[in-house]
Amino acid sequence: MLKNVESMPGRRHLFRRLEVALIFTLGTLAMVACTGLRQVVPAPMVYEEQSKELLKIAPLGTPKDQAIQQLEAAGVSGEFASSPSIYYCDLWKRENGNRWHLNVALLFNEAGELYKTRPAQADVSWKSNQDSAKASDVEEQEASTSGARF
Repeated sequence: MLKNVESMPGRRHLFRRLEVALIFTLGTLAMVACTGLRQVVPAPMVYEEQSKELLKIAPLGTPKDQAIQQLEAAGVSGEFASSPSIYYCDLWKRENGNRWHLNVALLFNEAGELYKTRPAQADVSWKSNQDSAKASDVEEQEASTSGARF
């Protein structure tokens, strides 16, 4: 009988550790579910397609405040950087919960109307000397071909 009494605290300790681990796991799962934490992925569209989709939400000519409001209602977030005339669209939270990284900047004119889009980030890629030589050859051929038409 004495052995059973001595082993009880050890079992309680084991159950307490399992209970803490279970509470921690459930808490983590609840936090992820409630906050909607999902991985941000690049948009599965090129710049032109992203721009076209955003212009469906806020067409050219839309006043700045209204355009930002419409984009935010559609799940698009962004910010103005150093200029109040350029709005950088950063993330698009889609209806299915996916979050896309966007590459679109909206340009507003002096009247505060959306007049143009452009890529938010420059396309920087590395080219080898061989690739550059091939591109130069193509440009020279195009120049000689277009010169022959006139």
